[in-house]
Amino acid sequence: MYDYIKGEVASADKDYVVIDAGGIGYRVYTSAQSMLNIRVGMTVKLYCHLVVREDSHKLYGFYTPEEREMFLRLTGVSGIGPKVALSILSAMKVSDLAAAIITSDERAFSKVPGVGKKTAQRIIIDLAEKIATKEVFDDGAGEPLPGGAGVEAEAIAALVALGYNRAEAAKAVGSVKNLGDTTEDIILLALRRMGA
Repeated sequence: MYDYIKGEVASADKDYVVIDAGGIGYRVYTSAQSMLNIRVGMTVKLYCHLVVREDSHKLYGFYTPEEREMFLRLTGVSGIGPKVALSILSAMKVSDLAAAIITSDERAFSKVPGVGKKTAQRIIIDLAEKIATKEVFDDGAGEPLPGGAGVEAEAIAALVALGYNRAEAAKAVGSVKNLGDTTEDIILLALRRMGA
């Protein structure tokens, strides 16, 4: 229904802002990551998604279209509602989340309130095939991830190109990522791990 709302930030609270657009104040729930870019009095453009429930209509907005896309993917996972998805996006950048999903890093979710091991596993299983490798490199700021996540993503992409299942490739790369320095090393180690 709404793609984005552009207007002046009239007020901000812990998990939402009020955007004055055309004389109407829209309460837009947003993540802590988006809030880092928002100040009262500034004009912002938030990429939105309207969630309609029997008892409420809530507007969720994000500073980047990539963050909104990740929100939609998260809410598509069984058992993940808008509140938990917002918690996840508040706890980590889109690029960090994509890297955690691609590399099957359940521990990355441990800092998110309301997300246990089983929920983290469900997110990884449901989204591993859907997350584009591009997202690992692009968190809206255009900075590559620290700690070699780019090498891991390249290795996973190469294994997928060789015909391996993305989740299987991510698991293999995750288990050998500390043993190799280059993408080629990691691919060879992962192939050995998978018995190829």
